[in-house]
Amino acid sequence: MSDLRQQIQKHYDAQALPAARADAILVEGRAAAEGGEKVIALPPRRSFLPRLLMTMAASVAVFLALNWMFPIHNRATVSYAQVFAPRVVEFMGVGPKLPKKSQDPEELRVWLLAQGAPAEFQIPAKLRPLKSFGCEVVDVHGRPAYLTCFWTEKKPGVDDGSLVHLLVAKRADFKDVPPATPQFRELSGWSFAAWSEGDVIYTMTAKAPLEQLQKFVASADGRWRPVLAAASLR
Repeated sequence: MSDLRQQIQKHYDAQALPAARADAILVEGRAAAEGGEKVIALPPRRSFLPRLLMTMAASVAVFLALNWMFPIHNRATVSYAQVFAPRVVEFMGVGPKLPKKSQDPEELRVWLLAQGAPAEFQIPAKLRPLKSFGCEVVDVHGRPAYLTCFWTEKKPGVDDGSLVHLLVAKRADFKDVPPATPQFRELSGWSFAAWSEGDVIYTMTAKAPLEQLQKFVASADGRWRPVLAAASLR
């Protein structure tokens, strides 16, 4: 006799249950056991991972689309036309420190390239015969400009004479950049020539009359453009 039958028999024997009734109860119990336990299916667990991945993918797509339409890294918010010349006059008034000095312009160019100057930057043809003095990186409202100074004439034995200064900057760092043909202006006793070549903005300046600066600037079509209106330093 099985344990179950013994337990039922013992229980109902104590109550004077008829044997036939005990057998019927045992049969019902066996039938229920053979049917197995009733399993209640639980609803499937909801996975949030696919939805999360879809949301992240959509966010990335929106970011890339906005960055394509309005590039963040290359967004030029500083106006070259408005701030560059005044900043140079201000900087020259304090006096450049020229951390790198050399009479070899190419040596200075290599040094500036190592500081982040545009890779396409070249010394203009009319400055190459001159001896260089030194170079420095100038901050122009958070954008770097790469300065090289050249002697147009030098007094023997002393660091004194006439200088012409070349600054190069990246086109992507500024808006309102000058065209390919040199443009000229005068500001606070300084003369400026500015033009663009590819991704490089060139600015040549000297504390001298405009006609003295013009002879160091090559014009693509052989003509000088009108001088831009002089602006006061703010």
